[in-house]
Amino acid sequence: MNFEYPIFLLALIPFVFLLFFKRERKYLGYSSIYHLKGATSIKSFFIHVPRYLCFFSIFFATLAFSKPQSDYYETETTFQGREIMLSIDTSFSMTGEAMEKIKDIAKDFIKKRANDMIGITIYGTDAALIVLPTWETPLLEKSLDRIKPQLVGVRTAIGEGIFTSTLALIEGELGQTFEIDKIRKSINKVSGLGKYAIDFVKMVEKKGTMKNKVIVLFTDGIYNVGIKPVRPLRFAKRLGIKTYVISVPASGETGVEYEQAAERVASLKEGVESTGGKYFEAEDYEEVEAFYEEINEIEKERIIAEKVLKKRDLFFIPTAVSICFLFGMVLIENVWLKFP
Repeated sequence: MNFEYPIFLLALIPFVFLLFFKRERKYLGYSSIYHLKGATSIKSFFIHVPRYLCFFSIFFATLAFSKPQSDYYETETTFQGREIMLSIDTSFSMTGEAMEKIKDIAKDFIKKRANDMIGITIYGTDAALIVLPTWETPLLEKSLDRIKPQLVGVRTAIGEGIFTSTLALIEGELGQTFEIDKIRKSINKVSGLGKYAIDFVKMVEKKGTMKNKVIVLFTDGIYNVGIKPVRPLRFAKRLGIKTYVISVPASGETGVEYEQAAERVASLKEGVESTGGKYFEAEDYEEVEAFYEEINEIEKERIIAEKVLKKRDLFFIPTAVSICFLFGMVLIENVWLKFP
């Protein structure tokens, strides 16, 4: 225990002096029946008690004014909500109207998610994290305004966008034990997850659920580079992270033949639905409303907004003790001793 205002403890010095060193054995300036005659032996003993009760009352009152506090302890600020990563396609095929449409949809989505933490990733040939999940709506909107086509390459690596978004959602779980490169290699296998990724999933499962974590990916639906989306989707599914895709018509060439493009769209849709999410084709804003309703159905969980070290105020304890001593002094001095 420590004191926020220890200087108040100096006020005890004169009271100690008056109590123990003053020659005249009198009280500290209040009405008294110290020289009461004819008291019984028990009452004769209690005649001296109010004096000490007065001192202890002042002592604990002074402690209260000094504001005693406990040692530091960790506390959490929590909310009920979801953690959502918006992953935006910035490849060449999203140039022009498609990009503007995605930005409008994303901004509208953010405004309707007051209690949810939202982050942003982008992907083209590569992928990049723009904002970790946050409640700062102005920051998210400004970040969206700065996103431009071909910012991280001209091609479309949907798998990279999903993987980067997944990492952003599990960033707090990675710690010092697991390495991103090893996780990436472990999920990028033809069939199933590698042992390294499975060990990570098991570690996360021991800590709790991730059913309130969601990836919302905006794209034209056709990937042509990077990890195949089905592989990071398989990883997200094992973690309990749902993935939703909003597809808009491409504004430019995708570089993929029609039949191959249809196969990739079908593969992406199947992988998305395996996580418990859905694939939406957004031709207009009315169709996007159905997508909002889907997100609203996802269960909210406790989100730790921040962890801080605090001290607990303990002034109420000496205050209560001081009041008890004060009432005891008044009761003995002015009530009990006056009865024969």
